[in-house]
Amino acid sequence: MGRFFGVMKRSSPSNSSIFRRILIFLIPFLILLTLAFFQIFNLMILSADEFKTQADSNRILKERVFPPRGLILDRNEEIVVENFIRQDLKVTPSFVEDYSLYISNLSELLNYETSKIEDIFYKKLNEIKPFQSFTLIRNLNDEQIAKLNLNLSKFSGTEIIPNFSRNVTEGESLGSVVGYLGFASKNSMLQDPNLKNFSDQQIGLLGIEKEYDDFLRGEIGYKFLEKDSKGNVIKVLSTEPPKKGKNLKLSIDLELQRTLFKEFTGKKGALIAIEPETGFIRALISSPSYDPNYLNNFYSEEIEKILQDENSPLFNRAVSGQYPPASTLKPFIGLAALEEQVITWDEKIHDQGEFFVEGDDRPYRGWKEEGHGFVNMESAIAESSDVYFYNIAFDLTVSSISPFLAKFGFGSSSKLLGNESKGILPDKKWKLGQKGEFWFKGDTINMGIGQGYILTTPLQIAIAYSALVNGGQLITPRIVESIDGVATEFSSERIELKNNENWELIKKALVSVVESNKGTAHNLFDPKKRIAGKTGTAQVKSLINDIKYQEIRENELLRDHALFVGYGPIEKPSLVVVVIVENGESGSLVAAPIVKKAINSYQGL
Repeated sequence: MGRFFGVMKRSSPSNSSIFRRILIFLIPFLILLTLAFFQIFNLMILSADEFKTQADSNRILKERVFPPRGLILDRNEEIVVENFIRQDLKVTPSFVEDYSLYISNLSELLNYETSKIEDIFYKKLNEIKPFQSFTLIRNLNDEQIAKLNLNLSKFSGTEIIPNFSRNVTEGESLGSVVGYLGFASKNSMLQDPNLKNFSDQQIGLLGIEKEYDDFLRGEIGYKFLEKDSKGNVIKVLSTEPPKKGKNLKLSIDLELQRTLFKEFTGKKGALIAIEPETGFIRALISSPSYDPNYLNNFYSEEIEKILQDENSPLFNRAVSGQYPPASTLKPFIGLAALEEQVITWDEKIHDQGEFFVEGDDRPYRGWKEEGHGFVNMESAIAESSDVYFYNIAFDLTVSSISPFLAKFGFGSSSKLLGNESKGILPDKKWKLGQKGEFWFKGDTINMGIGQGYILTTPLQIAIAYSALVNGGQLITPRIVESIDGVATEFSSERIELKNNENWELIKKALVSVVESNKGTAHNLFDPKKRIAGKTGTAQVKSLINDIKYQEIRENELLRDHALFVGYGPIEKPSLVVVVIVENGESGSLVAAPIVKKAINSYQGL
């Protein structure tokens, strides 16, 4: 044991030897550490000003790259809304030394109102972050571009950049369909955070452009730029390319749309042409219309004219206009009466031109002063006997009428386009809530001929008649056939009747409207091009007491609205068309010929 420990003791190095070895390795390390410290000190302290100068002179900035919007095509894939390149002036205020001088010089150079530049500049200045840019002037003309290119070095932080703009190929004829572009409001951006990235870019504000904006606008991209102290681009460091918006294929038949739009020249009103089996809208017209290109491309004078036009061209009468359906409602009142068995198909009522309610001396007059004589359901619809429908509406009561009409979509929105009206489908509860009054028998009587409180849109009438024509399928209308090649979904609900034979009976009556010698639209009869339908004359002003129509028709704005709903061919209808001409007076003479032309044009006749 002792020898063992003795050996171990002799082989151990001394403490001084170990210390010397440590120093040999430690001293170079300390020298390197000291040198590193002085280098860092020099970089951080002694050279700070130099690096600051370099940082101020070169900035790495992230800028948005906007995608082109998706194209919009008609059913035959003809482009109806396309993109083109315009030139805009973009500024980065962080590179501008004197805002007032900048604005003054820019205004003088471009012959642009100083106040307009100031308004935009200072408004945007309060909204953006440091070194963020925005578009100051849009759609520069050739002269402005030339002047800027020659003087761009005098305007730090200023660029001429290409941007996408929109062109509607058909202008006014498609205004009510495609809508227009504009800028998102603060409320819109709060509701949809994705819009914040498009704060300086146009989005859809009306029509198809608005309803399908999520698909059309695409996805934003970015580029990373190195810029000098004056905002000039030194180089592009990297890019994240944007994703183009999706293309939409509309159900609109452009040739049909063109043809029918011409028919509304000088007229106020609306048209809806719909396929009763598919729900595809083949034409949609609201007149007067507007040219979306003026709004898309900042034509201020034209925009002002549109906004100040007392005829409200931006108002879409086809989906938002609320009108009394007038006699176009009678087939549905007749169908309800057959279903509730308040009358039979062949049962006759004597129409003497007036209808009286027991205990009320006031007469409810028909449009034909001498009356129609004895009429059954078919002849009452064909000749549009008011007295007949006064009688059956009185027996039905509003408690039966309103729920029945609701089955056909009256009083509800189809959500085809934004701002679509629900119309008014009145009942006892509605009147008490809206008018503070009880429902009267006279209210029901007026409702029986599509007058009184009931209001409908042309689209609602088109949907309801499609259900009549196709045998009870309440279709959801569609105006877009596909999105980037993917078809939109078809949906419908079945309207159940107690007696399905009643569908055919009502359609028989609608044929008689045109083909009977006494039919209100007999002027349309053509044995080779058979169509069916129903006329309507909607009162703008009620005839009180003994006031004659002739006394009020001198005021054009108080004349009756002219309506006609038609479909064809009779055997297998391919199209239902609703036309309303405001203050047109006669549905058969003014509205009906437009419907006939629509059906014949669609069939290539």
